[in-house]
Amino acid sequence: MDIDFLLTDKGEVGLLSSENFVKKIAGILFDHETGRMTLEYTDMDYLDLNIPVEPEFFNVLDMALMIHIGAVKNNHISQAYQVPLMFLNDPYRVEIFQHVRPPPKPLESFFYFISSCVLGQPVHRKDAGDEDTLGCILGDTLPSMLEFAPHLARRKAIESRPEFAFSPQAPVLGLGGGNARNAIIHPAQRENHGKTANKNRRPPRGKTGTDETGDDTPPD
Repeated sequence: MDIDFLLTDKGEVGLLSSENFVKKIAGILFDHETGRMTLEYTDMDYLDLNIPVEPEFFNVLDMALMIHIGAVKNNHISQAYQVPLMFLNDPYRVEIFQHVRPPPKPLESFFYFISSCVLGQPVHRKDAGDEDTLGCILGDTLPSMLEFAPHLARRKAIESRPEFAFSPQAPVLGLGGGNARNAIIHPAQRENHGKTANKNRRPPRGKTGTDETGDDTPPD
């Protein structure tokens, strides 16, 4: 597995792998002293990356709370999500993470990131001593030219659909437990529904102001 570290001009950072990560990554741990990154997996296992990050990128990492995780297979994005970026021996960063949430649309967020990458460097190689492998894992392919694999393209299409603007009040469909006046009515039923509603709202005789007594006996 070969992994590159990528950056955008807006300060977003990410890791792009030449193979799918077999395990789900829970977070990335960065050691400021050595410049090395460690992949922390959800099963408590880990992988130490074998190439340090260049010091010129340290300030960018310091400002980033989340880091994109992606993998490429046959020039298609096969994995894409975001995880926390943690610093070794930095307790203040732990407090900040209590208020950080991943983006609600992870695939759209990753696509924006990968399309905007301007800088990068290798951070892990199977054979770190082989200088021929230190080039970008994409070769001549630009990150902005990547497309999602079919299974992720379908998920991204779902993320991109306009969100329905429902009322936050849950029982609004007139299915019981809610206000029936808020029910959604089929267009073909609206006319009859309106007549029924008007009939139900018609005041009883004697309450309109035309007959004070309410007496139904016709006048002599």
